[in-house]
Amino acid sequence: MKHESQQVFYSRVGEKAESSRIPFEAMVELTYGCNLRCVHCYNPTHKAQGEQSTEAIYRVLDQLAAEGTFRLGLTGGELFTRRDCFEIFDYAKRRGFSLTLLTNATMITDHIADRIRDLEPTLVEVSIYGATAETYEAVTEVPGSFAHFVRGVQRLRTRKVPLLLKMPVMTLNRHEVQAAKALAVGWGVRFRYTTEITPRTDGVQDPLRYRLSPADLLQVEKEMGGLRHQQPDSVEKQEDSCGRRSGLFTCLCGKRSLAVTPYGELNLCVALPIPQYDLKAGTIAEGWEQLQTLVERANAQPGPAYECPTCEYHGHCRQGPMDAFMATGALEPCLPFYKEVARLEQAAQTDLIPPQALRQQGGSAGLTMSAKGAHESDPGNRPPGSA
Repeated sequence: MKHESQQVFYSRVGEKAESSRIPFEAMVELTYGCNLRCVHCYNPTHKAQGEQSTEAIYRVLDQLAAEGTFRLGLTGGELFTRRDCFEIFDYAKRRGFSLTLLTNATMITDHIADRIRDLEPTLVEVSIYGATAETYEAVTEVPGSFAHFVRGVQRLRTRKVPLLLKMPVMTLNRHEVQAAKALAVGWGVRFRYTTEITPRTDGVQDPLRYRLSPADLLQVEKEMGGLRHQQPDSVEKQEDSCGRRSGLFTCLCGKRSLAVTPYGELNLCVALPIPQYDLKAGTIAEGWEQLQTLVERANAQPGPAYECPTCEYHGHCRQGPMDAFMATGALEPCLPFYKEVARLEQAAQTDLIPPQALRQQGGSAGLTMSAKGAHESDPGNRPPGSA
């Protein structure tokens, strides 16, 4: 009930912020350094090189506070590879942000868990890649990482830190989604999943090798409580994507949310690395104006490849401008993968094909998007990135 009330509050305040053109939410990446090597990750390097200093991050936080930002997510990479992370956390807390930390939990010692508890974050989001060591470590490519993950989560649990376990579902762990949810429920921790796997932010498409086929993606949703639009409120829904329904940008990017990279670049989100506004040479206020203008112009005058309003599967499409941009370098083109997902979802929901035929109907789709550079193509994360 507390979580629901909090979400209602954030939604209402966020809507008011959007109407007032305030960047209510910000995701700040403190580092690309990471102790894991997850195969699906959008992180372009996993190394900490040339990143913002502590003082530079303080300046970013000061400017965000001045512009009215309230919800602040701090992420990586892995936050705890950065030695000054708690200095930054404490500074953010003093500036009055509602603070969310995103971590893989594998580096959380008793000392770190104590400091997180004392920080009193609104939420700590922890990535979970499987319910067994074999599956988890097939994703992270680091032996022993599952045991460290479990210990980290337990240390946070015993200190009653508010937690959310988030699972990026892919070919390597698709068979353990239910088991991962059961693990979370057994620990008394909320669970969420996403089927969004995105390219790396440097344009490399390698993570897409692990993306589910359209049919498998929808099958996972059925197993987890029903297809997206059929899920009752009691079901822990998957992390929502930036799908298009009316207008090119229907997400919050450039309307009430923004992202900052470890290099001090202001972008629409962590998975859409544009416009790369340089905060070392400008301010959050100036960059925020650029983001708003970019989104407004794209919505008002999309390019000639924009065909969504006339597409028969439009109402079921999950593709966002980020997906198109990372595949083609343009925001508008329709991508076959997402069109096939939408087609299958619409067919399943309107009984155009029997639900039991869903896998056979779409399993051989094998669709990929057009290549960018020499790589195969496809949000994390969603990504959700590392978390």
